[in-house]
Amino acid sequence: MKTVLIVDDNSQNLYFLELLLKGNSFKVVSASTGEEALAFAHKEAPDLIVSDILMPVMDGWTLCRKWKSDPQLQNIPFVFYTATYTEPKDEAFAMKLGADRFVTKPQEPAALMEIVNELLKEPKGASQPHPSRDSDLKTEYSEALFRKLQKKVAD
Repeated sequence: MKTVLIVDDNSQNLYFLELLLKGNSFKVVSASTGEEALAFAHKEAPDLIVSDILMPVMDGWTLCRKWKSDPQLQNIPFVFYTATYTEPKDEAFAMKLGADRFVTKPQEPAALMEIVNELLKEPKGASQPHPSRDSDLKTEYSEALFRKLQKKVAD
């Protein structure tokens, strides 16, 4: 049985993903922060991770960066699943960090399961981090946060 690690600080989002994945015969492990997700993954590596971006303690951006630079985890597919960061620049940044997919919430269950199944069919090692300079990533990370703050203030 394949294991999917889901990371989201919203209990309703976790519940939805747990039901969907368990209903499709996956073992599911949940975490509410990136820090918890990394701790679990180092104890028992999952076959796939699905992570939100906006979370306390360690956000999804940081989690992905650490995940894809960790030799033990870097070949495990990483999927962003977000309702907050939805602009093309956000997706481009996610892919530079090494994400395998960028999916916006809400998503039809069948479409989400298609993505999960597709990624799990790819041979291990197919997912490789995208090399980017740390200074470039820090700048883009800051810009992404600034865009969200601007939007929140405008709203």
